[in-house]
Amino acid sequence: MTARRILLYSPDLVGHPRVYCRVIADLLAAENCELVLAMGFTDEIGFEQSADLHPLATRERVRLIENRTRFASGNPHLSAEEIVALQQELAIDVTLFIEADKSNDEFRRIASGAAPRLHGRNLGIFANTAEWYPGEDSFTGARKRIVAPSLRTTLGNVKRAIFDRRKTPRWFYERIILGHHVLDEIITKDERLAEWHGPPVYWMPEISRPAEAEESDADRAKFERTKTDLDRFLAANAGRERVLYFGDAAHYKGYDLFLQFVAQNPHTCAIHPGRTYAARDAAWFEYDVEALRARLRAEGRLFETNEYVHTQRLKTLFFDAIRLYVTTHRLALSSSTVIQAAELGKPILVPNRGLLGHRVLANGIGAVYAYGDLDDLRRKADQLWSSDLTRFEEPLQRFWRKFSDEAIREFFVKRLGVRASSS
Repeated sequence: MTARRILLYSPDLVGHPRVYCRVIADLLAAENCELVLAMGFTDEIGFEQSADLHPLATRERVRLIENRTRFASGNPHLSAEEIVALQQELAIDVTLFIEADKSNDEFRRIASGAAPRLHGRNLGIFANTAEWYPGEDSFTGARKRIVAPSLRTTLGNVKRAIFDRRKTPRWFYERIILGHHVLDEIITKDERLAEWHGPPVYWMPEISRPAEAEESDADRAKFERTKTDLDRFLAANAGRERVLYFGDAAHYKGYDLFLQFVAQNPHTCAIHPGRTYAARDAAWFEYDVEALRARLRAEGRLFETNEYVHTQRLKTLFFDAIRLYVTTHRLALSSSTVIQAAELGKPILVPNRGLLGHRVLANGIGAVYAYGDLDDLRRKADQLWSSDLTRFEEPLQRFWRKFSDEAIREFFVKRLGVRASSS
C-alpha cells in the first residue's frame, strides 16, 4: 500500500500547537504515512524555542517547512492559494488544520469562489465552536441569549439574529464550512457539539502533553536541582495548602487572579512552574502582578521556575505537591492542564462556565465556583481541602481514559485514514 502523505498546517506556534504537532507525529511514526509539518515560525517563536519539535528534525518520513521562507509573501499565515500550492506540489492526501480558526478568512474566500478549492481531504480542528453550540461566548463561557435584561438590548439581539445571520457562528460552520464543503470534517474539542450535531463533526480527545520521552543528562540534572529547591520551599511553607499555576503566565488563564487569590489567603502558598507573562498580557491584567509577586516572594510564599516545563517527571513533581488543582481560568474552553491534573489523580476546582465547568460536573471530578469570584473560590477550595478527596479517584481515572495516549492514537489513525505499516 502506498504511504499516505499527511500535511499538518499550523500558522501559529504559541501554546498548544507545538504539542499537538509533536504528539500527532509520534502517533503516526509507526503508520504507513509520510508527514509534512508547515510551521508558522516567527522571530519570537522559532524552531529553537520549540523544544517539543526538535526530535522531529531528524526523524525519517517527517519534513518540517517554515511558512515564512516557503513563499514570497514571507507570512507565517498562508493564503488559500499558498496552501493549495503546497498541497499540490507535495502530493498531499490529507491536510489537518491544527488551528483551523486561524484560517477562517481563507475558508470564506474559498466558499465565495474568490480562492481555489483545497486539494485532497481536509480536516480542521476548531477551538471556538461553543459560539455555534451550545451558544456560549467562546472566551468567558457565558450563555448567549436573545432575551436580555433591557428591552433595547433584546431588540438589538433580535435584529442581529434576523438581519445579520451571515455573521453568526452557526452560518459560518453550517453554510460556509459544511454547506460549501470547504472542509470534509470539523474536529471539535467540545464533546457537547459532536453529540448534538454528529458526523461530519467529530470529537477529538484533547492532547494535553507529548508522550513521555527518555530524559537527557541535562534533564535529569535539572530535575534534581528543581526538586531540591521545591522541597526547601515546601518545608518552609509546612502547614499551608499549595496552589499550583502550571504553564506560561497569561491573562486568559487568570495568572493575576491566581496571585491575588494566594495573596488574600495566608494559609496558602503558590507554585508556578512556567514562563512569565508576555508584554501584551500586562495591559489586560486586573491586578498588579509585579506588586503581588514581590509581596509573595517577600513572604516566602511564591515558588517560580520562569522556564518552560517539558519533561513528564518535572510535571509530576509539581502536581504531586498539591492535593487539589485550582484553576483561575478566564477562558472557559477546554484546558490541557486540567486533563494533566486528572491523569495525575488530582481533583479539580474550576469556574462554573463553559466546557471547563461542564466537564468537571458531568464527570464528577471536582467542583465549580462562581466565575471570577475569588471569595467563592476560597469558600469552595476550603470545603474541598477539608473533605475526603479520595472520593474523586475513580471518576478521575474514568475521565482520563477518554484522553489517554491510546484513545488519541485511535482517533487520529481513523480520521487521517492511515493504517499500521505492519498490517
